[in-house]
Amino acid sequence: MRRAALALAGVAMALSGARSAAHPFSVSYAQIAIGDRSFSAIVRLPLDDVDLLLRLDRDLDGRVSPAEIQAAAAVVSAYVLKHLHVTADGVALASAVGALAIWRDASGFEYLQATATADAGRRMRVVSVRTDFLIELYPSHTTQAQISAAGRDERVVLRPGAAYERRVADERWTAPALVVAGAVILGLLVLTRRRRRPLALAAAMILAADAARADVIMTSAGLNTTLKTMERLEQQMAGGSAAPQAEATFQLAAQADALASLLNAEVESHGMEQRELIDLALSRTKALGIVIAYNRDKKKFFYDGALFQRYLSAAPRGPHASDAEFTLIAYQFYQSEGSDLGQLLSAVETKRRFLARHPAFKANAELRLYLAIDYRDLYRLYREAHDAASADAYRLRTRAEYQRIERLYRGTEQASSARQLLRRFDEETKQK
Repeated sequence: MRRAALALAGVAMALSGARSAAHPFSVSYAQIAIGDRSFSAIVRLPLDDVDLLLRLDRDLDGRVSPAEIQAAAAVVSAYVLKHLHVTADGVALASAVGALAIWRDASGFEYLQATATADAGRRMRVVSVRTDFLIELYPSHTTQAQISAAGRDERVVLRPGAAYERRVADERWTAPALVVAGAVILGLLVLTRRRRRPLALAAAMILAADAARADVIMTSAGLNTTLKTMERLEQQMAGGSAAPQAEATFQLAAQADALASLLNAEVESHGMEQRELIDLALSRTKALGIVIAYNRDKKKFFYDGALFQRYLSAAPRGPHASDAEFTLIAYQFYQSEGSDLGQLLSAVETKRRFLARHPAFKANAELRLYLAIDYRDLYRLYREAHDAASADAYRLRTRAEYQRIERLYRGTEQASSARQLLRRFDEETKQK
């Protein structure tokens, strides 16, 4: 049995905040008016996405205030202009961003609202509009737009790479096939965001939304909250007395561990569909001095555990010492190939010392399972080295440890795993 196939029950002690939600409907909205000589738009972007991307919440209190939006007005305006593309008769219009505000939909979900205007200085014939907001987080992010031009109102879906085009001089209009298809799809879409759905939803769409939510793992809002928490904890580590600093150190380590597990859950469920969010998470944590790296052999992300070790150095008898020590043991176990004799012998002693010092630790069933597998791997190594005496000694220790787990932790997942592993081990040793 491969070590990575075991459930990471022990390491999961820091995962209480990592819930499965479902892939978010991150959608922006726009109200666009095209006149004979001018263009204006009210753009509404999901505030949590913009905050994650542009870091608007500078005091890290978990909310973006109007004052923080005004303080970041130059950055926000530049972002809007970069991702709103308007041309008239093939010539790009120079737009200007006006008022910025927080807008809430009927469910209270917050958006960053920006107004943008452009004056062509001449009569326009054909106007083209394209948006690519938030593609840094979601490459296929869409903007659902209501467009008024030449006496017509239309609803369209603006997608990256596809432009809406309107002939306004003689009231004729045209649009690429992709945008037309998007407009049809719009009739089936809800103006929603994650769990927030308008009351007018049809029952079928409610069921579809609930089904889609079943496998959402990583969201921008959740990642944003995690990164803010980590930044606050880093600040707490830098000041205050020893005890609060140690507490902040452990909590930051737990956040890093939980984030690595969340990345693994996301990749396992959806591959690299959320690559932009994953890359952002890794770059932001790296900037905080936290190393989360992908282990190609294990095909998993691992936190390097440096802050757990730092906590143990600062508070070897602190309230989280056993949790930190166990997590480091679990990291070593899951990243080991079980093929290095010296490493295995050292790991066995580390686990035995932990069990002796913490006989009632909450995750000892998991730890004893690690120990039994270490014994099994030592049996195999000694057997391959033709050391019959040592091989037999570790064969007996392996069996005894599996049986101990069954006896001490009856009814648990670890007991069930131990029973199955013992059966396989007995079959293996009978063949030798």
